Amino acid sequence: MATYRIVCTVKEPSGHQNPKEHIVAVGVGDVVSTVTHWTLDAVLAAMDLADIFYTQGATSDRVALVQKYPCTQCGRVYIRSAADAVTDNDLDSLRRCS
Repeated sequence: MATYRIVCTVKEPSGHQNPKEHIVAVGVGDVVSTVTHWTLDAVLAAMDLADIFYTQGATSDRVALVQKYPCTQCGRVYIRSAADAVTDNDLDSLRRCS
């Protein structure tokens, strides 16, 4: 089991009437640089092997675990950060991977 900090995301439009984007890849590393890019499928496979992914707020320093969730409109599994009252540790709040 390994633990990885997600520091950036790659998003694509969901394709539904809802304007929400889905995360299709992430960057794992530290806040200064991204060490490795992971596809969504690679993250899901690693989670199946008990690897842990998380985010950490730049200001709050709070950690949010990353979870799988099924998109009922797409019929596919995606990832999201666990809900809490802090926004700077949300996957949706992270910078875009370059």
